[in-house]
Amino acid sequence: MNVILRLLLIISALLLLLFMLKRIRQSKLKIEYTIFWIVFASLLVFMGIFPKVFYVLSALMGFQAPMSMVLLAIIFVLIVKIFFMTIQMSQLENKIDALAQQIAINRKIDADFQAEHWEDKVK
Repeated sequence: MNVILRLLLIISALLLLLFMLKRIRQSKLKIEYTIFWIVFASLLVFMGIFPKVFYVLSALMGFQAPMSMVLLAIIFVLIVKIFFMTIQMSQLENKIDALAQQIAINRKIDADFQAEHWEDKVK
């Protein structure tokens, strides 16, 4: 791997790490969401520092080029991440629906209660 590309990979991964840590400190992201990105950026730093490891792994797995193995692994990890985020989003949508229904029920109960007491005061 070209030295300039390795340096670019290391610098960009470190910038990603700093960005995630800044977001955690500002309370803009929860720690459990950023763990994935911190691990991902750390792996990129590792890849930039020790590229021979990925050459050996790709040869053992039968890939012709290490970049093919790396891209396939990254695509797989991101697809799994999207899948879990879809599950979480679906659960949150179900909770929102349940909360909206509960609010509607509470408003109906309050309206009925106020109507009953209004009738009692008028009599």
